[in-house]
Amino acid sequence: MPNFLEKSIIATVCYYDVLNYPLTGFEIYKYLINVDFIKRHNDKVLKQFQNDRADISFYDVIETLENSLELRKIIFQRNGFYFLKGRDEIIKKHIWRKKIADEKWKKARRIIWFFEGIPFIRMITVSGSLALGNTCRESDLDLLIVTKTGRIWTCRTLVTFLTILLGVHRHGNVTRDKICLNHYIIDKSLEIPFKSLYNAQSYARLVPIIDKNGFVFRQFQKANSWIKDYLIFWPESRKGNLRIVRRNKGLSIFAECLEMILNNRIGNSIEKILAKYEKERIEKNPLKGKPGGRIVADDTQLEFHPNSPEVRIIQGFNARMKKLGFLELACQKDSGLVK
Repeated sequence: MPNFLEKSIIATVCYYDVLNYPLTGFEIYKYLINVDFIKRHNDKVLKQFQNDRADISFYDVIETLENSLELRKIIFQRNGFYFLKGRDEIIKKHIWRKKIADEKWKKARRIIWFFEGIPFIRMITVSGSLALGNTCRESDLDLLIVTKTGRIWTCRTLVTFLTILLGVHRHGNVTRDKICLNHYIIDKSLEIPFKSLYNAQSYARLVPIIDKNGFVFRQFQKANSWIKDYLIFWPESRKGNLRIVRRNKGLSIFAECLEMILNNRIGNSIEKILAKYEKERIEKNPLKGKPGGRIVADDTQLEFHPNSPEVRIIQGFNARMKKLGFLELACQKDSGLVK
């Protein structure tokens, strides 16, 4: 019978198998699922697990991967990647997608460099398949944007206008290398309210690319400490600066000047007009009530995921857990999508 660390490793490999993504040892450690939490045990059991997991190290994960007889029945290793038995083909697919992702990162950084000139942006992170490095040729570039409180609609309008001007705005079925502006939140409300294993994994993979104040990403991590329930090693204060775009002083000054000009009653009036206009348009959008998705539009958060992959991924994870005999783990639910 696998112990909790072995079960956590199996669950993590199974989750990413749904994405056709083999994991390195470090990635398993980084995204390790807290199986005791997703089993919904009582508080006493969870408290005991919190104490146990404090002693787990990267070395423990690697040692377990290399020496566990229980894992050898389920997980194989080749070329430094771990995957489910019989799923060797995803290694070649992963290498191919990683090369595509590297090309897309270069394009994304060149595009987002211009975003420095937009006022009221506090942080931009890359999300979705690009953040994981698991993209196809036709994949778009998903962004989560943090804006100044009270200017979310103004910021969205300016960002949309810029992407249209640059010819990179996603529309219809044209997705390849286009910017998908599907999520905005404000800097005074950084907590993501929709909690699930899928969202915990998705937001744990965010890659900051613009962090104007230098600490918004760490604030985001602290505000979403609920992710620690799902992921054993979710950090609350890790600076993610590997992809940060070098600041352009000219564009930054331009954005600051625009903020000064719009940081008054005129700016408030513009924000109200844009909010009213956009909310009416969103309410009329036929995709708003589409099952399996979610569209949220208020003054604290704008989320546009009418065709979310969450249900498919959660169902895939549950099916794998059930097939392997871990019925107690095959009970994950989505984060509250439209039924």
